[in-house]
Amino acid sequence: MSIDHDDKDGDRAGGAALGEPRPRDSGSIEVHLSHSSGTKLPRAEAALQAVPGEVAHDDSRPIASGTVTAVPSGDPPAPRSKRITGAAKDALDAGVTGLGTGIGTLGEGVSKLGEGVSKLGDLSRKVPVVGSSVTALGEGLTHVGETLHELPQVARTRRGRLLIRSMIVGFILVAAWIAVIVALQLHGNDTPDFRPNAERILVDLSKGSIEEIYEQASPRFQEMARKERFIDDMTDLAETVGKFREITAVNDSLVTTGPTGLIGRVSLTVAYEKATCKVSVSLHYDQDRWKLLGIGVELPNELKITQAQREERVKACNDPMDQKHCDVHQAADAILRQLKDGQADQVWDDATAVFQKLEQKAKFVQLQLEHQVTLGSYRRIIRVSEAKVIGGTSATFDALAEFDKAGGVRTVFGFFRSSKRNPWKLRSFKIVLPMPRGTDDAAPQPAGPEPPPPPPVRPAPRDAGVK
Repeated sequence: MSIDHDDKDGDRAGGAALGEPRPRDSGSIEVHLSHSSGTKLPRAEAALQAVPGEVAHDDSRPIASGTVTAVPSGDPPAPRSKRITGAAKDALDAGVTGLGTGIGTLGEGVSKLGEGVSKLGDLSRKVPVVGSSVTALGEGLTHVGETLHELPQVARTRRGRLLIRSMIVGFILVAAWIAVIVALQLHGNDTPDFRPNAERILVDLSKGSIEEIYEQASPRFQEMARKERFIDDMTDLAETVGKFREITAVNDSLVTTGPTGLIGRVSLTVAYEKATCKVSVSLHYDQDRWKLLGIGVELPNELKITQAQREERVKACNDPMDQKHCDVHQAADAILRQLKDGQADQVWDDATAVFQKLEQKAKFVQLQLEHQVTLGSYRRIIRVSEAKVIGGTSATFDALAEFDKAGGVRTVFGFFRSSKRNPWKLRSFKIVLPMPRGTDDAAPQPAGPEPPPPPPVRPAPRDAGVK
C-alpha cells in the first residue's frame, strides 16, 4: 500500500486545523515508506530457481531459539534478608504513622480543651487573679495541642520517620540502661528481713529462756557482756515492761560490713504487756546464720523507776544475814561446809549443766583442795555485801567468809533454779584469795662497831717575822 505525500500533508494540515497535536508533539514515532521499493514481496519462483550450495559447518550448528526473556522494569529483586528488613521497616513505619495519627488526634483534643479553657478565662476575667490564671492555662494547652497536632505531619516524611525511629530506639536504650542500674543498686543493697530473728529473740526472752539466748548469741557478744549481768538485765526488763505481745512496726533495717563480718541492725516498735517501747536488735552473721550481737530497749517515761525501787524489786530477803529465813544464805553456807568436809566432787555433781561445762570436775576438786590448804577450814559468813534474786529463778550472793587462816575472804556465788519451788543450784563460784603478808616478828639486825671519832682540827702555824 502506498501513501501519497499530498494526502499525508493534507492530513497533517487538516489535523493541525482541527487542533489535534502533531506527531512530534504527541510523542509518537513517524514512519516513512519509500515509493520506489513498492509493496510487493519477492516471488516464490525466484527462490525455487536458486542453485543450492554447500552449507558451511558453522552454519549447520543448531541455533538458539527465539525465546524472549521478560525482564520487569525497575530495580532487580532484593535478597531475602533485605526483604525481611524491608518488611520490618515497613511495619515500623506503619506503627510510627499510626502513632503519629493518634498523637494528632490527641493534639486536636488538647487544642479544643485549651480553647475551652481560654473561653472560661474570658468569662472569668472580671475576677482579678483567677481570670488571668485560667486564661494563661488555656493558652498553654492550646500551644501544646498545636505542637502535638503537627507531629503526625513530621512522621509522613522519610526524614521524619527516621527521626521518630531514632527517638524510639534512644528511649528504649536509656530505659534499659536505667533499669540495669537500678537492678544492680537494689541487688547490692539487698537487706534481709530481720523481723523473724528479732521476734524469736524477744519471745524467748519473755518466756525466761535468757540463758539459752546467751549461749546461742554471737561470740563477740559473749566477749563483751557477762552472762550473769545479761540474765539480770533481761529479767529486770521483763519485770518492768511485762510479757512480749507483738512487733507493731519495723522502723529501719541496716546491714554493714565490719572487721568481724556482716553486722545487721533492725529498729522496731514493740508492744509489751505494760507499755509500747522502741527496741533495737543487733545481729552478727556467724556460721551461716544470724546471731544476737546486742539488744537495747528504750523505756517510756511512765515506766522509769528509781534505783531504790529497782533494788527493792531484786532484794533476796529482808535480812540476808538471817540464815533461817534467807534461802540464798542457806545455799551458800551449805556449799562452803561441803568444801570444808572434802566433798568438792559432790558440789560439782549438784551444780547446773552450765557450771559443769565451764569447769572440769577434776580441776575443780584440785583447786578447792589448794584453797583449803591456803585458807584453812571454813568457819562462818561474817558479812553479806550483795544478795539479790531476779525473777525468782536467778540469784547472786556476795559475802565475806571467815576461815582458820584468813579473817575476811570474799566468796561470790551464782545460783539458778527452774522454778521457785526447786532448790538453788550452783551456777558460778569464785573465792578471792587474800594477798600474802610479810613476817610480823622480824629478827633485829646486830649492831656493828661504832666508827672512830674524827681527828681534832689543829690550827695552822703562824709565820715568823724577820728580826
